[in-house]
Amino acid sequence: MNFGCETEMTIQPDLNNSFFQTLLASSPIGIYIVQDGRFCFVNEEFQKIIGYSEETLIDMDPFRIVCPEDVDLVRENAVKMLKGQRRSPYLYRVIDSKGERKWIMESLAPVNYRGKRATLGYFMDNTEHERAKEAIRLSEDKFHKAFRASPEWVVITTLDHGYYIDVNETFLRTTGYQSEEVIGASSVALGIWADPEQRLEMVELLRSEGKVRDLEARFRMKNGEIRTVLWSAEIIDYGEEKCLLAVTRDITHRKRMEKEQLYREKLQGVLEMAGATCHELNQPLQIIYCLLDRLLEENPGHPTLKELEKQIFRMKNITDKVNRITSYETKDYVRGSKIIDIDKASGKF
Repeated sequence: MNFGCETEMTIQPDLNNSFFQTLLASSPIGIYIVQDGRFCFVNEEFQKIIGYSEETLIDMDPFRIVCPEDVDLVRENAVKMLKGQRRSPYLYRVIDSKGERKWIMESLAPVNYRGKRATLGYFMDNTEHERAKEAIRLSEDKFHKAFRASPEWVVITTLDHGYYIDVNETFLRTTGYQSEEVIGASSVALGIWADPEQRLEMVELLRSEGKVRDLEARFRMKNGEIRTVLWSAEIIDYGEEKCLLAVTRDITHRKRMEKEQLYREKLQGVLEMAGATCHELNQPLQIIYCLLDRLLEENPGHPTLKELEKQIFRMKNITDKVNRITSYETKDYVRGSKIIDIDKASGKF
């Protein structure tokens, strides 16, 4: 574009020559010539990119197609290039005939055209590339926001040795570590994996499958507490190294609740069985007690009958205790088996 640069023109090929005219017109790159601050030549590719016809563009001020917020940037870079102070193409935005913004990569050269100095512009549509870059940037931005804000533990570690490259706040808050204690250290050195062999198995699985989903593991916190987690990971390329992106869900509370539920169900089964047993025992005990009462009437003070009465009362007390149990402990019995410790059982006595 013609930016009014008062600099000595370098000698260029004769653009008035029919060969060069044909070359410029058929170029797959957008080409234009600006003279006296107006378009005086535009090839077909330039027209295609900007969406205006040759009739509309000829004698148009080049800055009419530049996004207003990029005008100063274009003017500055163009002047530098025409003065030889810049060699690399520069990037800016234009507004095409449909009002859409496009990213343009442009370079300029001073030329002589029709006996007067002019500016030759190479005009390349870089929109798709810039959109792809923006999409990647937005994707990375979203990833980092999700990484930081995730309620789950999210970490990036090296695959082979488990060196922490990055961890989120949830990981630090839950494990009790500070960032400087973790970054650069390995999960093995920190003792995060309560079962180090499980990490080796996980790495082999990752190498063969490329990902792991909901692997139940035990992780050790800084204070020594062991928590149960579901661990998922995928292999990613991070720089030039194979790393893993791991998401960890703490299920300690859930596992504790499941254990308590299992205990309650087991206790309920035990109590129901104990209640049924006591009910069945109480009937013969009642008959035995009635028979013993008759014998004591006939033989008052008989030592054997008195001892029998004592044991019957003891059995009755045991069945009453069992009927009232709400929680219990077990104790070792013969051959490695366990039985309820009646003396340590609790209930409504």
